[in-house]
Amino acid sequence: MFFMLAMLAGQLHSQNSLDAIRYAGAANAIGVRALGMGNAYTGVSDDYSAVLWNPAGLAQMRRLEFTGGLAIRNYSNSADFFGKKSSVSTSGTELDNVGFVFPYPTIQGSLVFAVGYNRPADFASALSFDGYNPNSSIIPWLYYPDASTDLARLLHLSDAGTGLNTAVWKNVQQSGELRESGGMGTLTFSGAMDVDKDLSLGMTINIVNATYSYLRNYIESDVNNVYNLPANRNPNIDSLSYIFNKLAYTSTVSTDLKAVNIILGMMYRWEDKARFGITLHAPTAFTIKDNYTESGVSSFDNGVSYANGFDAYYDYGVRSPWIFAVGASVYAIEDLLLSGDVEYADWTQIQWTDNAELEGENIQLQKEFRATTTFRVGAEYEIPGTMLCVRGGFMHVPSAFVNDPSSYAVNTVTAGLGLQLQNNVQLDIAAAFGATNTFHNNYNSDPPGLSRTDEKINTTTVKCGLSYRF
Repeated sequence: MFFMLAMLAGQLHSQNSLDAIRYAGAANAIGVRALGMGNAYTGVSDDYSAVLWNPAGLAQMRRLEFTGGLAIRNYSNSADFFGKKSSVSTSGTELDNVGFVFPYPTIQGSLVFAVGYNRPADFASALSFDGYNPNSSIIPWLYYPDASTDLARLLHLSDAGTGLNTAVWKNVQQSGELRESGGMGTLTFSGAMDVDKDLSLGMTINIVNATYSYLRNYIESDVNNVYNLPANRNPNIDSLSYIFNKLAYTSTVSTDLKAVNIILGMMYRWEDKARFGITLHAPTAFTIKDNYTESGVSSFDNGVSYANGFDAYYDYGVRSPWIFAVGASVYAIEDLLLSGDVEYADWTQIQWTDNAELEGENIQLQKEFRATTTFRVGAEYEIPGTMLCVRGGFMHVPSAFVNDPSSYAVNTVTAGLGLQLQNNVQLDIAAAFGATNTFHNNYNSDPPGLSRTDEKINTTTVKCGLSYRF
């Protein structure tokens, strides 16, 4: 699942739907071979990565396996802000997985256990914008009823009453730089067994830990000298706002998340020619702790400036929906493996938990989401007479937001290679290229378009892994 930027300023005391989907929709995507085949792996799952794709597939393994992999990710965002384009990118390298598979000796059938550490989701993203906004300013949206967190008042940009009395409403230059980072890690325990000839069941328990960081630097300035202290000014407005020059505003979020997740799987095998799998991701209750900060520096034409800020802590929870996946794979010819997956999730079932204030917003939260069906297809061809296989795949992941058009789906093309270095050693490399469109409102979504960026997102992921079977 593509993780969108949380770009709503002036609302630090209330979570929004972006917070909910970021964690509830975190992708369980690991494995180099799986990525090369477009993550169409529910009906394949014959290596360690089965712990997340379909744990029942572990029952196919007859040898001990130790495996590990790295992922290199690049995120690029080209944004259009009132007709002016800006681009920014971010990249990073992290562990994809490290795991051990242990087939337990049995008289008949199969009993297999696996343990490992995985990083199934990455939260890195970025946004940059710069342009002149003739319609609105962020200043009216910095107001809070609580005087200690009313940043507009603390910076002498509005009155001390309603916070809405300010001279600065529009005609300002706006620019911003946003960075998100962090990821989700799981300590994984998994097992599978044959319950009948060619039929296996499996289960995975994930102990989830995640961190998320958000940093935004925002600048708003009176580049056209619109604010000049008129003679007949409103006495209810702080007079300094009439000679507004510049606002430098910074907001941050630091999040720690914990959960326990269960995945159930089933696989049926037709000899060595075809497989059919079903995976159920049970609802997961995430416990979340947020630390927010807001700070700003205001300056005016008379040389006066003010600096102020505050921080806040917020505890809450999110419960994800059931996620169902079915997949199949078949050897169309002796050396050509084809696979396909369909995954269904009803995101209207997302719920806030562990916070009475947020739980009262669950009905509104659910109105923002819809059910989605994700499609994945893949292929692997073993080149005869060599130790090399080539792979390819495609993924289509629709947006979970009810009003998003089809162009906001994430479409990803993948490719990969597998090379058997020795009888026991396998080297795999894969690359994925994703693209989507999205938009964000900088400080308010109702009415929309007050300060909006329209964005084209491109992602590149390269994974490499080494497996040793003995």
